[in-house]
Amino acid sequence: RYWAETSVATFFNAVFGLALTDEKVLREEFSDFHKLVIQLGFELLVLNFKDLEVVCSQPIYLEFIDAGKMAFDEVALKERMKNMIAGTDSQLFAAILEKANRIQPRSKNQSSLQVRRVGIGDKALPFLPECLRQATNAYAQTVAQQFGSLLASKAGVVLLPYAKDGLNTKMALVFSDASAVQFKIPAATFAVDLDIKGFKRVLDKSTDAEALWIYGAFMGVRVYEPEFNGVYLDTPLKFGVPKVVPATQKSVDEFPIVSEALRGAFLSAIEQMQKDKKTNEKVLKKCAL
Repeated sequence: RYWAETSVATFFNAVFGLALTDEKVLREEFSDFHKLVIQLGFELLVLNFKDLEVVCSQPIYLEFIDAGKMAFDEVALKERMKNMIAGTDSQLFAAILEKANRIQPRSKNQSSLQVRRVGIGDKALPFLPECLRQATNAYAQTVAQQFGSLLASKAGVVLLPYAKDGLNTKMALVFSDASAVQFKIPAATFAVDLDIKGFKRVLDKSTDAEALWIYGAFMGVRVYEPEFNGVYLDTPLKFGVPKVVPATQKSVDEFPIVSEALRGAFLSAIEQMQKDKKTNEKVLKKCAL
């Protein structure tokens, strides 16, 4: 289920909606200061209330990083979240303006694209927070959100919301007045499957003062047409990022590091989709906004 707000502006029997789909707070302690990472996922939706159908969506992924000598308590956390999402100077407002300028109702004959399946391999689990190891569907939602947001930004395509089980065609939206409505997610013309095979950490070099580690993300991406099972792109990808760990650092939160590596792999996947002539001509251009 998703929380949503709708705007008063309607067009072609459609309404803009904003749904919060993901929220994560990550903390890391160093020798003399604390690090905070806040990740929020949203869907900017065009909803057809007449037919109770999701017309299209634009994923929005926000990240805020802060550091200080004092631990971040709940008051500080709420203040930073409020700054991320409230007011005309917020990250969320800027993202909505950028997305809303491009989003438009999808015609009945227009092709659409959807992240349909996300697989999480066993070799990824040790690098995830405990809460996500116990709920891989929640992590799959985050993966789909991040990839979809990057794909929409880089390729400018019409997207449909990710369905967690790959077969569920309903999206339950809970509105601010506590009412709940089920919206149908139409069948996508084209689909993307993401296979997060795992993460790896390799020591590159070390001294008495610090160690340099390389964190790698390994994944596969498959672009295809579900109705006829025609495959346009099916390829493995990997991406690595360096991480310097001071000898005085008490602990390392590896999840933000592998998330950065995975983002690099996502960008590589999107670049391959754009460079592959068949995928670009037959899929991305047909799904362009």
